[in-house]
Amino acid sequence: MDEISADEQARLEKALRKHRKSLSALPNVHNVDVGFEYADGCPTGRLALRVHVTEKKPTTELKRAERVPEEIDGTPVDVITYNPTPHIARTDRFDPVRGGVQMMNTSKTSAGTLGMIVFDRDSLQPLALSNWHVMLRNPAMPADVMAQPSGADLMGGVLRYDKALDCAVCVLGGRTWSLDLHELGSASGQSEPRLGAKVIKSGLNTGVTWGVVDGVTATTFTIVPDDPAMPEISLGGDSGSVWINRSDSLAVGLHRAGNDESVAGGTERATAIRMNAVTSKLKVLIFDGLAVSTAWIGGTCRVLARTAPNAECSVEIRYPSGRRSSASGLAPKRSDGTGWVEWTWRIGTSTARKPGIEHLAATVTLGGTTRTIQRKLEGHTSTEH
Repeated sequence: MDEISADEQARLEKALRKHRKSLSALPNVHNVDVGFEYADGCPTGRLALRVHVTEKKPTTELKRAERVPEEIDGTPVDVITYNPTPHIARTDRFDPVRGGVQMMNTSKTSAGTLGMIVFDRDSLQPLALSNWHVMLRNPAMPADVMAQPSGADLMGGVLRYDKALDCAVCVLGGRTWSLDLHELGSASGQSEPRLGAKVIKSGLNTGVTWGVVDGVTATTFTIVPDDPAMPEISLGGDSGSVWINRSDSLAVGLHRAGNDESVAGGTERATAIRMNAVTSKLKVLIFDGLAVSTAWIGGTCRVLARTAPNAECSVEIRYPSGRRSSASGLAPKRSDGTGWVEWTWRIGTSTARKPGIEHLAATVTLGGTTRTIQRKLEGHTSTEH
C-alpha cells in the first residue's frame, strides 16, 4: 500500500461525508470509512468507500434495499468484516471474572494472577483458583478476602488452601464468571505434565507466554523457553497462572515461581505445581464439558454441562441396580444462550445401595453427542444417620 496524495484523500473524504448516513443505515453496519479495498484478505491497490459489518451475509438473504452497492458516484464500495472489541488491561475489573487477570487479598498490597475458574467437587460451586501466597497472609486469617482487581471490587473469602502445594480457592460472591483465560481461551480439562510438552499460560505481568516442560518431580515441574528470542516467560505477579498444553488445552500446572536468568547461569526457568495434585488437595475439578456433583444418598445431585447455545439436551440417570431414575427434574431441556444446561434431582435412600462402593451413571446427550460420567454414591441408606 502506497501513501496517497492529500488531494486524493480529500476527494474520498468528501464522498464519505455525502454517503456515510445512507450506508450507515444498512443492516449490520457499525462503521463507514474510506481506505484501501480488499479481496480475499489482500489489498487490491484500489481506494474505496468501506462499509464495516460484524458479519457478511449472502446477497440472496438480503432485500434489494439492504444490499451494499458495488460503487457510488464512480467510487468502489467495499464490505469489510470487522468486529472490534475493546482491549482491557489485566489490571482492570473484569465482569465476568476469568483467568489470567489481577486479583489480590484486600489486606495485602501485592497482587497476583487469578489462574482460572474451577468447581467444587461436591456442589459444583464455581471458585477462583490461585496460589496460597497470593490469596493468604502468613499466617492465614479468617478475614482473608479476595478482590478482583483490588480494593472494593470484592469477590469473597478463601474457602480452602494448602500451604505445602501453594494453592488456594476463594468464593466468587455475586461476581459473574467465565471459563476463559484472558487472551487464551479456556482449558478443556486437566492432565499430567509430560517432559518435552509445549505449554502456555496467561499471567498478570507477562501476559501470554509459552515454553517447554524440562523437568518433573512428584508434585512440581519446570518450564524453560522454547524460543531463545522470547522475552521473560514469567515475572512477579504471574503467580497463580495456569499452564495448559498447547496441543490439547488440558491444564497441567499452577504457576508458583520463576527465576532471574542473569543469576541462574543464563537459563530462565519457571516452576509450577502439578494440576492433578492441586485439584485433588483442594477438592475441585476443572470443567471439561460435563460434571456431576457428589451423589449424596437422600440428598440432591446436580449435572452441569455445556454445549452449543439452544441445543436439545437430555439426561438419563441409572443406579447400580440398573434402574433408570424417574425423579422429577430430569426432563429434556434446551441449553441457554451461552450453551449451559443443568439438572438437579433427589437421590432416594434405598437400603440396597452401597455408599462408598457403588456408582451412579449419568448419560447426557448434548445436541446429538452422548457422554457418560460416573460418581460414587456417598452417605447413608437411611436418613436417620
